[in-house]
Amino acid sequence: MIDFKVNYADEFVSEYESAPEKYPNSIKQVVKRYKKWKKRKDIWFDNDKANDMLYFTETFLKHAKGEWAGQPLILESWQKFYFANIYGWQKYNAKGKVVRVIRTAYLQVPKKNGKTIMGGSPVIYGVYGEGVKGADVYISANTFEQAQNAAGPIALTIENSPDLRPGTRIYRGKEDTIRSVKYTFVEDGIKYANTLKVLTKDNAGNEGKNPYINYFDEVHAQMDREQYDNLRSAQIAQEEPLNIITSTAGKNTGSLGTQIYTYAKEVVSNDNDDSWFAMIYEPNKKFDWEDRKVWLMVNPNMGVSVNMEFLENAFKEAQQNSFNKAEFLSKHLDVFVNYAETYFDKDQLDKMLVKDLGELYGKTCVAGVDLSRRTDLTCVDLNFPDFDENGKSILKVKQMYFIPEFGIVEKEQQRNVPYRELAEHGFVTICPGKTIDEDMINEYMEWAFETFDLVQINYDPALAAKLVEKWEMFGILTAEVPQYPTHMNEPFDDFETLLLQDRIITDNPLLGYCASNAKVITNINNLKAPSKRKSPEHIDGFVAMLIAHKETLNMMGEQVVADESFDDYLNDIYR
Repeated sequence: MIDFKVNYADEFVSEYESAPEKYPNSIKQVVKRYKKWKKRKDIWFDNDKANDMLYFTETFLKHAKGEWAGQPLILESWQKFYFANIYGWQKYNAKGKVVRVIRTAYLQVPKKNGKTIMGGSPVIYGVYGEGVKGADVYISANTFEQAQNAAGPIALTIENSPDLRPGTRIYRGKEDTIRSVKYTFVEDGIKYANTLKVLTKDNAGNEGKNPYINYFDEVHAQMDREQYDNLRSAQIAQEEPLNIITSTAGKNTGSLGTQIYTYAKEVVSNDNDDSWFAMIYEPNKKFDWEDRKVWLMVNPNMGVSVNMEFLENAFKEAQQNSFNKAEFLSKHLDVFVNYAETYFDKDQLDKMLVKDLGELYGKTCVAGVDLSRRTDLTCVDLNFPDFDENGKSILKVKQMYFIPEFGIVEKEQQRNVPYRELAEHGFVTICPGKTIDEDMINEYMEWAFETFDLVQINYDPALAAKLVEKWEMFGILTAEVPQYPTHMNEPFDDFETLLLQDRIITDNPLLGYCASNAKVITNINNLKAPSKRKSPEHIDGFVAMLIAHKETLNMMGEQVVADESFDDYLNDIYR
């Protein structure tokens, strides 16, 4: 039973501080943010409002299935902290009315840690407990069938509650699926209706919608963000809108979930968006996936709804092949991984990205160009063999991507890649019309020729011959590099070596995106090449980098002998 004199957020903080080594760094940051907020004067924590929600949940909600079916829902300490933050933080809005601070709450936990409860409780509270009149609540997922995983338990909870059932009508579809829930009530002689609707992609538009609460479930599986954006933008007329987002990690780095996860991590780390709150149970960097302490750390409901025996069995399967390992990492350790069939790990690729490549003016580079697609994304790559401050040879990769303006909004939504924003930062060139403008590519190459010591341009034979002719007029050596394993295996292997040794950097995030999509084919001699046909999304930037690296791999580690003649240099070596 909830004690209204207790601040359950503070209780969780005390538990954390008594044994911080048991919690991941992602939770440490959330606790730090909470303590920082308590010192602020522009917002405040209303313990009564926080406990109102906790009291409603533990009083009116019961487990719908499993070993606790029919029993009251008793929240764990971490769950109370999550809800207390969402409902407890208050502020004055522009009209002087007290409203909640948090408008979007993101929860990411491994499978079987009560995620469905954490999404369903705010929905039921919004319909029945908050006192909102005419509330519209929407449940969204990747598919209608997947949305049933959230809607089904909510409907059962309502049907099993003698307090919630009166005045409620549940509308069902084929195979007993939940289509909507309508709760009607009378207050001061006026009849009101709060509704809950389960959405499909067919009704993703925001016309006529005015959501009080949006519940997005399993966003790691969603590739198209249109429904997500439409539902959130439709909340503009609400004074206290709420978006509840729950997910596990996924196996697709191009998903909507990855994009939301990245933003949520930034918010918690930098405390730069008061309207967002996030709890993410994930391992710390450089974790050992075989370490049972890591398993305990990221599964907050261990011993409640998760047991070690189940994880041990899943771990045995994970040791058998890469697909099962990807499943174990994403579902049970809450780690975003690539498709099991893709070649590189996301964590490896993320380490390439830096804010600044340093001074490149006048430095030697080789260009790689892949222009096999003129109606979509293409890339000009510049590879700079260089050295770090310790004298270790490294490869600096500067890239420019080109994409037609036609259909760019649809491409952004489909791939969850903000091309227009990246263009503002100088990483993408948007070409007017429906095709790539080859003159714009040529202009970029001319700029590279004038700015750097461009010694060679490598290109795929599919490239237009007239561009090659123009570049040869610069007096630059050009070379064909076909995308066959016999040509691509050597630069591919060397790229992997540089990646593992932290000797390759880029300032363009699209290189990591393209490399993360790469699936690999091998020939009869086991030579490798990335496959555009088999890869789930674009890999053009990665291919362009490999085309250039066909030459720069031979330049890695070379240093210019300065201030002495070659004869003196040889004498110095052999003296």
